[in-house]
Amino acid sequence: MKIFFCSILLAISFISQAQITPDNHRQLKLYEDTIRMYGDTLINSKLKDNRTIASYRIIKTLTKALRIENSYYYSWDSLLPWKIIHAEDGAFKIFTWYAQSDEGMYKFFGTLQMKSDTLKMFPLIDYSEFTDHQQDINVDNNNWIGALYYGIKTVKSGKKNYYTLFGWDGNNMMSNKKVMEILSFNKQGQPRFGAPIIDMGNGKILNRFILEFAKEASASLNYNATEKRIIYDHIAPNGNSLEGFFANYVPDGTYEGFVWKKGKWRHVENIEYEKRTDGDVPNVGKVREFELYQPKKSGK
Repeated sequence: MKIFFCSILLAISFISQAQITPDNHRQLKLYEDTIRMYGDTLINSKLKDNRTIASYRIIKTLTKALRIENSYYYSWDSLLPWKIIHAEDGAFKIFTWYAQSDEGMYKFFGTLQMKSDTLKMFPLIDYSEFTDHQQDINVDNNNWIGALYYGIKTVKSGKKNYYTLFGWDGNNMMSNKKVMEILSFNKQGQPRFGAPIIDMGNGKILNRFILEFAKEASASLNYNATEKRIIYDHIAPNGNSLEGFFANYVPDGTYEGFVWKKGKWRHVENIEYEKRTDGDVPNVGKVREFELYQPKKSGK
């Protein structure tokens, strides 16, 4: 009996690894190498136009790659110029990356690939530059509030899944942002970003939560599996700085968060939390230290 079950497990393992044919795997590898080349330009070029062109060529190449049958199951190299997060239920994966301007502004790019043998994807069009009241709105993928996603936590209300995404936004030369985004799908299977399930208390409901802080500061925002809640740094004006001028907001050593209760993320103040990991995304906000892509050394 034990041998029988071992054989079944081996068969399942083989099937899961045999989703992509050798020919398709080789083609995906070629596309991966092309994206790596564009990633080098995206990260290291001193010319803004070159960085922008490289980003759009990444989009074009990635789209070709995702059209390959069973591309959803391909394991992309971790050193490519993006971050990929996977839904815990395996329903989708999201690719996100950015191009930085000479003025320290960030434009984000991405695509949401659904689990499917054939291509089913939703390009993410960063419209945040033209969007006000970002915490209060619900948008589709063509009006996406751009961010580099580094974490995900799925919660359920009734039969509906809400995928809570955690992202970073370099914003501008003065401040960074961390974003708690709510992704869901409507009855037609179309993605929606933002949902009125973030309860800040006193009747204040948000569609997404945005934490803005000084460029030189490091603030955390992520789901903590041990605590079973979202925990983030409480930020406050530094010294005698004006309230509301977030370029001078820094963590003050205390923590806040959210717990999932009765279909909403409910705000919690003054969380006792000692174990801290600075920066959900390594070295974000520090000039030239956060590399989405690290070029391979020549001759190796």
